[in-house]
Amino acid sequence: MSGGERKAAARVLRRAAGAAAALALAAGAADARPRTLGHDESRALLAGNTVYGYNPRNDDTFKMFHSTDGGVRAELRNVNGRVSESAGRWWITDEGKFCVDWANSRWIDSCTSVVRDGDAVSFVDDSGRIVSFAEVAPGNPDDL
Repeated sequence: MSGGERKAAARVLRRAAGAAAALALAAGAADARPRTLGHDESRALLAGNTVYGYNPRNDDTFKMFHSTDGGVRAELRNVNGRVSESAGRWWITDEGKFCVDWANSRWIDSCTSVVRDGDAVSFVDDSGRIVSFAEVAPGNPDDL
């Protein structure tokens, strides 16, 4: 993992910890809580932008560019530094869930809710488990 990627992963972790703390502190303040985005908000957040994320279940980091035409390209780096790449298709359901269908058969296709808390974004599965913490950067700065 390069120095820049380590810094990005550390930044995501710090923001994720901050989001978790905010969840705990905001129990009585509705306007301070993270909120699940709807269709239009999720699409506006992701279309044409890159997500830099961290998966707390296995310590993987990833970067994922969402083209405006529904294509997606991503790079996943595991805790040992092994890199895997895939392309596929992404869309937002009417209910606002972010879905991906990967060309790489070893990657898991999924649909998750998009939860935003300031600049921090979480992707949450139907059971309420946080699948990943992330930040969104404009455009495709890594030329994925």
